[in-house]
Amino acid sequence: MFRIIAVSVALFALLFVAGCGSSQAPATPTGLTVTATGPITLSWTASSGASSYVIFRGTASGAITTKTLLAAGVSGTSYADSSALAGPTYYYQITALNDDGQSSPSTEIGATLTSFTLTGVAGSLQAELAWASVPNATSYNVYRGMSSGDISGKTVIPAAAGLTGLTYIDTSVTAGTTYYYQVEAVYPAGTTPVYPSGTLVSSEVSVIPSN
Repeated sequence: MFRIIAVSVALFALLFVAGCGSSQAPATPTGLTVTATGPITLSWTASSGASSYVIFRGTASGAITTKTLLAAGVSGTSYADSSALAGPTYYYQITALNDDGQSSPSTEIGATLTSFTLTGVAGSLQAELAWASVPNATSYNVYRGMSSGDISGKTVIPAAAGLTGLTYIDTSVTAGTTYYYQVEAVYPAGTTPVYPSGTLVSSEVSVIPSN
């Protein structure tokens, strides 16, 4: 009888511990990092027990209570803030959620949108360019140069000035020649620009068209 009772008590203890473990809020998210080449993208380490994440954003450094809800129900461990504008510094924190509660907030991280992504693919006597959408931009200008460097060393392609789309195919090229491209996003009056006044400049990409 004593052994049966002892085993029963031990089994109850195991079930109690297991039950407690399954009714805990997830661990606090860690490893929060950011890239700000457009859009601002957050990444973090998965939290034990988390089923989703909540993103908070503010325009001043401070406690999570000073920030506003940016996104909820994020299932992965990264998030692209496509609503961030060029100029302001944004401050982010995240929490993890499951059915039993919400974690404490992560450490805070700040980011300023300083560029946006441009990709280039070589084609037959053409360079195919595509870039990320920039919030509030009214148009885009495509610049081309013969050497790598700042956009000031490149020249705008006349046919690619004032574009409203997110792609351009440059056919005024020579096969086997390396071309360097950047795109300039133009902002309306009243927004906060980064470089130069009234514009934001993409990353640089090189393309070598084929025959």
